Amino acid sequence: MNNINSINIDRIESYLTANQSPEEKLRFEADLERDKELYALFNLYRTINGEMHNTQKYSSHETALKSTLQKLNAAYFKSEVPVVRMSADKKLLRVAMSAAAVLALVLAAYFAFIYTEVSSTQLANRYVKKELMHLSLTMDGAKDSLQQGIAAYNDKNYTKAIQLFESVYKAHPDNSDALKYMGMVYLVTDEHNKAFQLFTELAAKKELFSNPGLFLKAVTLLQRNLPGDKEQARQLLQQVIDEKAEGSKEAERWLKK
Repeated sequence: MNNINSINIDRIESYLTANQSPEEKLRFEADLERDKELYALFNLYRTINGEMHNTQKYSSHETALKSTLQKLNAAYFKSEVPVVRMSADKKLLRVAMSAAAVLALVLAAYFAFIYTEVSSTQLANRYVKKELMHLSLTMDGAKDSLQQGIAAYNDKNYTKAIQLFESVYKAHPDNSDALKYMGMVYLVTDEHNKAFQLFTELAAKKELFSNPGLFLKAVTLLQRNLPGDKEQARQLLQQVIDEKAEGSKEAERWLKK
């Protein structure tokens, strides 16, 4: 394991076990927001750690996973790599986190066979990819700033898109579409804190006949997937259903999962 990953794993462990000072906690959450590699490592750690705590289910698959790791060691590593000892949760976690990308992928695939249930985070990711990656032009191709922003968004030129949406919203604070699109740019670029802030502002616009703000806040939390996010998202989804707000059909389906 390289020194950077070792340090990051120590930070992840400290964060999840509440062994960080308030300043360290805030710094770590800020790093999670901007460092995609750290964010991926954090989610992989939690996935594997969750499996390790489910000892009853895990023990029934111990032999198969040990065999898989042995084969991977032989196939992908020239030097000897110690075989994982299943009795030591921490050792298994460290080995899994320090292995090459192929080992991480195989572990993920292995656990996918164990868990057939689709997680709420996966549902949110699918929703974003299906519903939020392309916006419809609405004004017959009119070349105003909002439409130019939509065109830039559809071209995945998110830097230009956010500039255009921000200029529209600054000039017209009542333009809820510009506000929503700003949040969507940050959502699809994994800047979840900024997206959540903008969707919160959108949800506060009670005068709107149809307002997706609450639902998009829930989507953002499910994608961010920090401790406490899923429970807060569940509460928001229930609120969407209770208020019959935009996104209520998806909210009902997701809460049944």
